[in-house]
Amino acid sequence: MDKWTPSLWLTATTLESHLGTEDITAPVAQKLLEHSGLLALKSTLSTRQGGYQDPSPDNRLNDELNVLDIGTGLGQVTSTLVDNIKNHESEAGNRVKIVAGDIAGSLLDHLNEGKAKNGWEMVDVECLDGNELSKPDDTFDFVFANFLFANLQDPLVGIKESIRVLKPGGTLSFSTWGAHGPFQVIQRAISLLPSYPLTDPLPSPGGEPWSHPRYLHKTLLEQGLEDIRIEPFEYVHTAHSPGEMTYKMKSIVPYVTFQWGDEREELGWKLFEIIEETLRREQGDGPVRLVSVAIVVSARKPE
Repeated sequence: MDKWTPSLWLTATTLESHLGTEDITAPVAQKLLEHSGLLALKSTLSTRQGGYQDPSPDNRLNDELNVLDIGTGLGQVTSTLVDNIKNHESEAGNRVKIVAGDIAGSLLDHLNEGKAKNGWEMVDVECLDGNELSKPDDTFDFVFANFLFANLQDPLVGIKESIRVLKPGGTLSFSTWGAHGPFQVIQRAISLLPSYPLTDPLPSPGGEPWSHPRYLHKTLLEQGLEDIRIEPFEYVHTAHSPGEMTYKMKSIVPYVTFQWGDEREELGWKLFEIIEETLRREQGDGPVRLVSVAIVVSARKPE
């Protein structure tokens, strides 16, 4: 049952509020895997040659690896990695083992269903808290966190835990928001409400300083990491209509309205209506495009 209705939208489980919103964050999954060095780049722009080079054949899929995807959500990083493993020519790719971890039971059930349906033999789905990973030190060769850390009460705690479970020489790769296209539309829509509850200022996704490359670099250096690489990644969210794009924001609106108290249900639904009206006014009744920028970060734990 789709609970995206005026009276039910706040009763949705974590899974129900996220299904159908996958492409808000999914494009960053492939980028993370490439940026970390686990996968070869699909294409590299060479300014010296004035064009695109053939993608490098080098990747780590022939190695025996343990990979953690923490805060996996709907499993975008895990499913992207599994697809690459299955498309890999060598049977040695089966030596890659993946742990997909989250704390939401509905998401874990969904991932286990996907594992059974799609034959993810190399994936273990586990209940894991990014603040306190129930894993031994030095367990994983790669740790991925797609838009997780800035959502934690203390992002640094999550980063320290991820570093702890990395093997010496292992790579931490994560993303945060530089600019969040859907969130910017929501902010404009809130300003068009005739009235809404007086609350503390809402932090933007990523949020200063976690969207600032120099802060990220300084923080990772202080945690002892090496080979720190930070890259902005611009991508486009698309939908066939303003209504469809508004639907894709159903996981974000609960976040921005969580302090609205007794008025939350009614005003939150009104906010959805204004979002759709805003998109229609700005982009018409047809396809909708919004641009976001992810900050993609990779760093290595010293050996």
